[in-house]
Amino acid sequence: MSSTEEFERLLDAAVAFHGHVCGGQIIGVRIGMAGLRELGITDPRGRERKDFIAFVETDRCATDAILTVTGLTPGKRSLKILDYGKMAATFVHLPSGRAVRIHVLKSSMEKASELARKLNPGGGKDAELQALKELSEEDLLAVKEVVVHLEPCDLPGVPVRIATCSSCGEQVLDNRDIVVDGNTYCKPCASGQFYYSPSEGSVQSTCNHVREQCNECA
Repeated sequence: MSSTEEFERLLDAAVAFHGHVCGGQIIGVRIGMAGLRELGITDPRGRERKDFIAFVETDRCATDAILTVTGLTPGKRSLKILDYGKMAATFVHLPSGRAVRIHVLKSSMEKASELARKLNPGGGKDAELQALKELSEEDLLAVKEVVVHLEPCDLPGVPVRIATCSSCGEQVLDNRDIVVDGNTYCKPCASGQFYYSPSEGSVQSTCNHVREQCNECA
């Protein structure tokens, strides 16, 4: 199977998983393929499935494509989603420790637009998508070696440590807890920053103040 045929096969799988074709799917497939190539992974869903992990820096479309290409998933702790809002991913080869980060070049969108106009002077989405497929990797992506420091708690497998938050009482896995003044807290309770708030009339109230006694929780 040629590289073009393999790309189209993987793109079809990514689109089926994601639900529609878009530029993010094409870019994600290309990032995923480049990451596997750079690490020398040829059987990501088979004998080499436990040999690598990836950190993806966006929660948008490209992440679904990278998941589809590599077989890595958040639930297996092999795909780490760090929502930095960047079209980038870092692939780590666990046996060797070698890591490579791949990100979309700022200039790539302008070059893709130029190529799309050549493919179809009238423009349109189809030409834009085809341009992202045909744009050279050198014009689309930056690939560079990096160093990633991994701890046992970052790796797939059973939790290496379970702590209990002194404020909310919930369990915290894999060293994600924070110790303040000798007390253990989950990150939200330690920072006082939550993505949710208790609904009105909720029986349970969570205290945001970890450094001093709170009247509500006393």
